[in-house]
Amino acid sequence: MDVVVLVDNLMLGPFTKFKIEIPLNSMVIITGSNNSGKSLLLKVLAGIVNVKNKVVYNKEIIKSDKDIAYFKNSVLNFDTVIKVLRYPLECLGLDDDKISVLVKDIAKDLKITRLLDSKIKNLSNYEKLRVGLASVIVSNPKLLLLDDPCIYLSPLEKEEFMGILEQLRSRGMTIVISCSSLEEVVYTINSILYVLDKGTIVSSGDMLDVLSNDSLLNKVGLELPFMVDLSVKLKYYNLVSKINMSPLGMVMSLWK
Repeated sequence: MDVVVLVDNLMLGPFTKFKIEIPLNSMVIITGSNNSGKSLLLKVLAGIVNVKNKVVYNKEIIKSDKDIAYFKNSVLNFDTVIKVLRYPLECLGLDDDKISVLVKDIAKDLKITRLLDSKIKNLSNYEKLRVGLASVIVSNPKLLLLDDPCIYLSPLEKEEFMGILEQLRSRGMTIVISCSSLEEVVYTINSILYVLDKGTIVSSGDMLDVLSNDSLLNKVGLELPFMVDLSVKLKYYNLVSKINMSPLGMVMSLWK
């Protein structure tokens, strides 16, 4: 397994001899209750908290700080969307024609083309989220770190946003997301899930395998999404053979 980031023997905050590997070209979701260490871990990976002697990057992938993008919902520092997207490219010294092409492409990917001339103050929370994400990935980083990006989104918005992230991952970007709940997890495909509790990984692996252990998740203060919880209970009584993420999938399983 190719690894893009290795954290080894981390001693910081709640972490004691902590180790985690981030597989190349994967979508990794780190979840846990408050004070579990998930946000701190993302800051360590981003280099915001300087413990680089404990973090090893794949030098063929992460060649400089520009290859790492960290995003947390925050105030956008310009009054229009187009200015927000152009600024990081202008800082790289790109010419105007190249900037225009890259802005157009990223706006299409994040489904914000119609918003390019809009005022930031007129955007919804979800629109601001997509604009903010576009601004940190417009320069095509190799590692994307997202700190609880979906906290204010509706279920439909979460589903679409996680789909956008999956498209980015399919193009070669390695993505690490921290989540305060498990609601976002059900919208991912083949994601790797790490459950933290007070700086310790208490469960990890394939998303469905981790979600199957509902007693452990409840113990660390996490609640299963409704459809997953229902699937686990019905599976226990052999009424379904797998976890279903959607009502339609549940109906089909019960019908069979």
